[in-house]
Amino acid sequence: MPGRFAARRREAAHRWEVQRGVVLVPSGLPVPIAGTDQAHDFHAHPEHHYLSGMASPGAVLAYDPREGWTLFAHVATEEERVWSGDSRPLEQQAAETGIERVLPTGRLSAWLEARRGEPVAVIGNHDLLQRPEGYGIERWAALEPDADEALAERLSAAVSEMRRTKDRGELALMRRAAAASRAGHMAGLRLARAGMTERALQVEIEAGFFRAGSARTAYGSIVGSGPNGAVLHFAPTSRELIGGELVLVDAGAEVDGYASDVTRTYPVDARFAGLHRDLYQLVLEVQESAIAGVSPGVEYRDLHMKASHQLADGLVQLGIMRGNPADLVERDAHALFFPHGLGHMLGLATHDAGGCLAGRTPSDRFGLKYLRADLPLAPGYVVTIEPGIYFIPALLTSPERRSIYADAVTWERVDALLALGGIRIEDDVHVTETGAEVLTSEIPKSLDAIEALRAEGLGR
Repeated sequence: MPGRFAARRREAAHRWEVQRGVVLVPSGLPVPIAGTDQAHDFHAHPEHHYLSGMASPGAVLAYDPREGWTLFAHVATEEERVWSGDSRPLEQQAAETGIERVLPTGRLSAWLEARRGEPVAVIGNHDLLQRPEGYGIERWAALEPDADEALAERLSAAVSEMRRTKDRGELALMRRAAAASRAGHMAGLRLARAGMTERALQVEIEAGFFRAGSARTAYGSIVGSGPNGAVLHFAPTSRELIGGELVLVDAGAEVDGYASDVTRTYPVDARFAGLHRDLYQLVLEVQESAIAGVSPGVEYRDLHMKASHQLADGLVQLGIMRGNPADLVERDAHALFFPHGLGHMLGLATHDAGGCLAGRTPSDRFGLKYLRADLPLAPGYVVTIEPGIYFIPALLTSPERRSIYADAVTWERVDALLALGGIRIEDDVHVTETGAEVLTSEIPKSLDAIEALRAEGLGR
């Protein structure tokens, strides 16, 4: 394990080509919760975690091209030991990271003083610049650091490029995260029922994650029933699930910092019915087609565009949109129902680094501005594939949108469907040498499999 992190640091130093000055990669500081003696759940900055192998608060990984790497680690005070517990011994952190010099953060200020006047690039968590005292630096300005923001941007971009390709250790953790996610989603598929609140369903799903080995969720769980399913990042509420509606669950477990990101949509009743079934089948076919298209060298943007065309074609066939599908996509009319991108990179962050190839700029087109991945796929990448169809009042009742797309939508039908919500299906996909490995393939999504689980859970 330490050798893996040492290899990353060697590669980073090679790519950086820093000849003079220092690089600081802070992990981040706890964010206090007002009115308590506690802090929000700590999550180390991914760049620090990736390069050091550690995820402890108040730490700084430092690089000097003349002497290599030093980890400055927070050492708990007596008061902290009483209230929050002890910090990990420095010797243990050295053994786990493969970094020979692991020092208390109290020595960081003197280390920087000895390098006064040299360029300093800060990547990782920039709270070092706002709260230096948290890292043992009483007066940051007094050190007269020569902050090089352009250099920091270049170094951070190099780390992002490295993080795109997952090694065997990272993939093993992501498979564990996927397995924990399966446990939670299976609980949701079996336990959801009319009268249960969105919050209660969230609790059951997350308990499944934790029982299966996850220490935290990868992001705030999204549980939206009925019309709430049309809010892309909906936080679960006390709203009760109602028979005849759908519930959209986007929730993922995290293992040792590595995320899983999974969405399943299913009926509150035992079976999909009517238009729900047709729309679900359409989204599933589009998702499976996109996954089948994953292969080294394939442009992720092309997968998104193909999915957009398929969704537009299906919505025309269902009488919700009108016109030629290719023309509808060219006009971005499909984005009224599919406003987000097909997916994103996944790893130490849910929306992981390196999603946009250097030199490419995000589009401001309605149908493309939320596309979070624009690059050719390569072995070792992990991406999500998550098409969806939504009936979002903010878009579909907009006078401006209705004017622009007056001839592209069967508006009288849409008006009757504004309370339907949304359907999204999402899996985590590892790009292999020959195609794709779906890390979350064990989480059921076919109509038959979901209906069998729903019937089992409801005792029917």
